[in-house]
Amino acid sequence: MIDSSLINLFLSLVKIDAVSGSEKPVADYICDFVRNLGFEPHIDDAAALSGGNTGNVVIPVHGGGDFLLMSHMDTPRSTKGVNPLLQEDRITSDHTTILGVDDRGGISAILWALKYAVDHSMVLKPFTILFTVCEESTLAGSHFFQPDSQITHGFVFDSHLSPGSFVSETCGAIAFKFKVKGKSSHAGVAPEKGINAIQLAGEGMRTFPFGRINASTTANIGIIKGGIATNVVPDVVELEGEIRSDILDEGEELMHRVIADFEKAATEKGGSVECSWNWDFKPYRVSTEQLPYKKMMRLCDALNLKIEGVKSMGGSDANSMNAKGVPTINLGVGAQNPHSTEEFILYKDLQTAAWMALKLMTEI
Repeated sequence: MIDSSLINLFLSLVKIDAVSGSEKPVADYICDFVRNLGFEPHIDDAAALSGGNTGNVVIPVHGGGDFLLMSHMDTPRSTKGVNPLLQEDRITSDHTTILGVDDRGGISAILWALKYAVDHSMVLKPFTILFTVCEESTLAGSHFFQPDSQITHGFVFDSHLSPGSFVSETCGAIAFKFKVKGKSSHAGVAPEKGINAIQLAGEGMRTFPFGRINASTTANIGIIKGGIATNVVPDVVELEGEIRSDILDEGEELMHRVIADFEKAATEKGGSVECSWNWDFKPYRVSTEQLPYKKMMRLCDALNLKIEGVKSMGGSDANSMNAKGVPTINLGVGAQNPHSTEEFILYKDLQTAAWMALKLMTEI
């Protein structure tokens, strides 16, 4: 049975439209909510990195403790005009918008658990709650956040997996941008005076390792922009892509090889290439011997859940925390079909995620 106050909290949150960079209404809601419970939140300076209208919301409980509970405030698409439908076993939208379950489900679970503990005079452990900005776009909020030295581990409430399942390891992702430069000329009058940047880019892509390279690495070019008219030899083509890998060195070695191939293809025909790349997020693996995994085993035992640690090819705020030396896992909250208008969450999963948050705050 799901608590009606949890449903109402979730419905209130999904009706707040807040895509990446525009999270302030959600931040304001959270700050009012926790102040009414007697906690003092603060907004950090993550907006300086994200370029958005608010920073992260940070809520130290009893001094902040040694662990984090996290979720993010942005949705990947607008929820403006969302019409949540309460079905027999789940909450959906009317399929004209996303529901916003990613990650209003995670926020709801954490806030409900905090209120439940206060209302029932339960003893809360010292810990820190972190609600981040721009998780869906750049991970800017978790990239900016610098955990106190006392924080040793964390839990993110953000996975589409069912409660009990969690992301214990992920690949990392390198984002790259190439600007291939040729020389413009009239394509009919003097084509020999031009250097076709599209042709140069094509030569570079001829050896690009599209798709799955091996069990741990994939590569893709997903955006190409170039040309202004059919009668002009194009002088610039811009490409954007990614390389995902479980292994830092392997990902970087492949990136350097791709750059070398593009530079060779361009310079052989008199062109050039400008290249930039960075790790959007780095890979992590939390083992069964580390504290978050051990706590998850105790948590699942307490709630009679089947435990399953899985690998993901996507990133989350957990990647940022692990990169900062804070072992962190991403817990399943049952946010199914995320990012689509077919999103939904089962009542039982939302309630179980909330019980998980409560157990972590008070017992586990």
